[in-house]
Amino acid sequence: MAALRALCGFRGVAAQVLRPGAGVRLPIQPSRGVRQWQPDVEWAQQFGGAVMYPSKETAHWKPPPWNDVDPPKDTIVKNITLNFGPQHPAAHGVLRLVMELSGEMVRKCDPHIGLLHRGTEKLIEYKTYLQALPYFDRLDYVSMMCNEQAYSLAVEKLLNIRPPPRAQWIRVLFGEITRLLNHIMAVTTHALDLGAMTPFFWLFEEREKHVL
Repeated sequence: MAALRALCGFRGVAAQVLRPGAGVRLPIQPSRGVRQWQPDVEWAQQFGGAVMYPSKETAHWKPPPWNDVDPPKDTIVKNITLNFGPQHPAAHGVLRLVMELSGEMVRKCDPHIGLLHRGTEKLIEYKTYLQALPYFDRLDYVSMMCNEQAYSLAVEKLLNIRPPPRAQWIRVLFGEITRLLNHIMAVTTHALDLGAMTPFFWLFEEREKHVL
């Protein structure tokens, strides 16, 4: 082994490494200001264009994103304006609603009322108290007797008339019947809008019995 070391000309550290039983321990010397260079961001930015050597034609080109993920496009959200009514299958009564929709969410609602106004106040100026009574059935065609009762009470108070007890009982009776008719109309049409058609026909059959 010594002859091999002498033949190869190992000296110093190399000779100590090849010595049998010697531990491998290399001396660490300072780099003296020399370090390994690695590409950094500044070096990569000079090639950040669409082409490595841009020209007048390629200067306005935009390179793809560095992570291969396209940025989301700027979307302009526009809400839908919908006219609900005045003639609509789900509008039970003449009413117009100008609604601003964002998907299925109602963001704004502008009601337009008064479409059932027929100038009743002007028409009954040329009628007697008894002739003006049927006009109040048309104000709310679901609560007819309640409208007539309110008008009759106003006329009786104006003329200082007290109806007999029998008339008062009849008014209460018809007022309750009208209330039932109104509730049946409201509940069944709401169920019809939700897709339940059978309760509409069942309860309207009972409603017609009370009307007739």
